Amino acid sequence: MNIENYLRGGNLPVKHIPPGKRYDEAATLTEGYFFSAGIWYLVGKLGDRFSSEQTDMNVSMEEAIEFLYRLGVKGVSMHYPGEFSDEHADTIIAMLNERGMRTVSIGANTFSHPMFKFGGPSSSDPEARAAAMEILKRAHGHAIRVGNAFQNNWAGRDGFDGHFIYEPVVQWERTRDGYVELLLQGGGKCGVAIEFKPYDAPEQSVVKTAEEAILMGRDVQDEMVRRVGAAEAEKYKGKLGICIEDAHVYLSVRKVAEAVAKSIDAGMLFLRHENDCEGRIDNDRIFGTIHFFDALEASYIQLTKDWDARGGIHEPDIFPQKDDPLKAYIQSLNSILFYYALAGRIRDEIHNEPINAFYKGKGAAEVHDRLLRIIAQGIDYRPIDLSLADRFRKEMGIR
Repeated sequence: MNIENYLRGGNLPVKHIPPGKRYDEAATLTEGYFFSAGIWYLVGKLGDRFSSEQTDMNVSMEEAIEFLYRLGVKGVSMHYPGEFSDEHADTIIAMLNERGMRTVSIGANTFSHPMFKFGGPSSSDPEARAAAMEILKRAHGHAIRVGNAFQNNWAGRDGFDGHFIYEPVVQWERTRDGYVELLLQGGGKCGVAIEFKPYDAPEQSVVKTAEEAILMGRDVQDEMVRRVGAAEAEKYKGKLGICIEDAHVYLSVRKVAEAVAKSIDAGMLFLRHENDCEGRIDNDRIFGTIHFFDALEASYIQLTKDWDARGGIHEPDIFPQKDDPLKAYIQSLNSILFYYALAGRIRDEIHNEPINAFYKGKGAAEVHDRLLRIIAQGIDYRPIDLSLADRFRKEMGIR
């Protein structure tokens, strides 16, 4: 299966523009955090199954990069092919470098083309598997070239899609072996973050939960030992991690705080896609707008475990199909800042005691009462003004 036409077609163009003046009022607030953005929801026209275009408030690639830079955002993630391509790679890298930014991940797009309708790296179709692995390896090569710590991997269409056409053990092994091949290809220079998801696009994905992602990480390391020996396998330890997207956790009716705690404890939480959903569809709402206390506890765990200081990256993944994506992104950052400020207030109140100091010997009523009393005391919360999106559009001459 020839993939060259796929890699050349449909890539988003990017035109070099010089950096403008940063918005100090925003950059000051984002200082101290590594904020990133999935550039696809800023540049793509968003829709649903009833209409492919619900909003046309998207911006160009160069405008998106410039907007993020002015806010003080340090990174972007892109898909290959798609937002990142062989054709425009040099321009993208140059624009990021001169703004002091970088790519966080160049993820392989092994789900958009019809060849992957029955899956990519774990597909039962050997041609589709081979094509998917080739795209994964090329994307991984780009990630190594620009110095990424990891390549985020959402397996897309891989998984169970009907009875008697699914081989769970085989698909697990193919997925594991794909991760091993990627890591070996790069010699451990670039890791992989598993973005697990319970379902959608297939009925059931291969890696569904944080627990399965942790298990996959251990399985990959064991396979490394079998292939290259214990001594050589040491350099690949810690190279397979996890990206937690909140909406994916809620699809399986679980708690993000639990996933965060287990992933940090395993030393595997590379990336956070903070967002929210009701748990029925993956509609990528703004972080914490539905699950207030779960967002708060997840932030508390990250804060008290010094996850940010150890390289944690916040990359809210949103789908503002009825909203201005620039404002929706700003508000996503505001939500993270809000929950961190509130988590800090709780941390100060209990003087860094273990979280079980909250409930030891008490019932849920007393715990909730204490939480609300702390919340009622207030926090120092200074949001980024949403009007910066309007200001940016005016300065750039965008409709």
